[in-house]
Amino acid sequence: MKFRIYSSVAALVFAGLSAGTVLAQDAAADVALVNALQGDVSYQGKEGQARKAQAYMRLRHGDKVTLASGANLRISYTTASRQEFWTGPSSFVATSSGGELLKGNKPEVVKLPAAVPQKLARISELMNTSRVGGLVVRSAKAQTQASKDEVAEAVAAYESMRATAAASDVTPELFLYSVFQEHGMLDDLKKVARDMLARQPDNPDIQQLANAALNAQ
Repeated sequence: MKFRIYSSVAALVFAGLSAGTVLAQDAAADVALVNALQGDVSYQGKEGQARKAQAYMRLRHGDKVTLASGANLRISYTTASRQEFWTGPSSFVATSSGGELLKGNKPEVVKLPAAVPQKLARISELMNTSRVGGLVVRSAKAQTQASKDEVAEAVAAYESMRATAAASDVTPELFLYSVFQEHGMLDDLKKVARDMLARQPDNPDIQQLANAALNAQ
């Protein structure tokens, strides 16, 4: 998939966050994004009861994750250039540098391009925004050379990730979605949204995020 680099700069306007969004002072504790899961997967913070894990939720430093037999989980770290694929039965603790195995199967680990973690950290917020009222993407002044270079590097990172990712894995597209949305590149944002839908047509979360881009003006 090829994308044009437009001479426009990002201007992101959040319609609002869901009631469950963490307070700003707690944001630094977020360390990972759940990309996909199947089967019985639960997580438990340092305090509180275990809860069922969900796709595109954020994990915080110290969260304990437990996978039942036959379950699997893919997570990308927003504090390290690392993606892990876990299969049950197993359990681990999420940390800023990766998952620490407690028991069971070790994860398969893939190194992510350096530009990826920070952009993936925005996906949960973009999900919340699309649930509340859709995305608003506004054009601004001409791009600086730095912003052009950032987008070019992001496209190269996407192509590297896409070359090794499974066909149904939309992590590369989620990364690029964040970049294009941030830079106000609406036409390219809609292209990557369509690609996400093609890869995961039955995923309601992907449908919602993609449709938010396709309906943006």
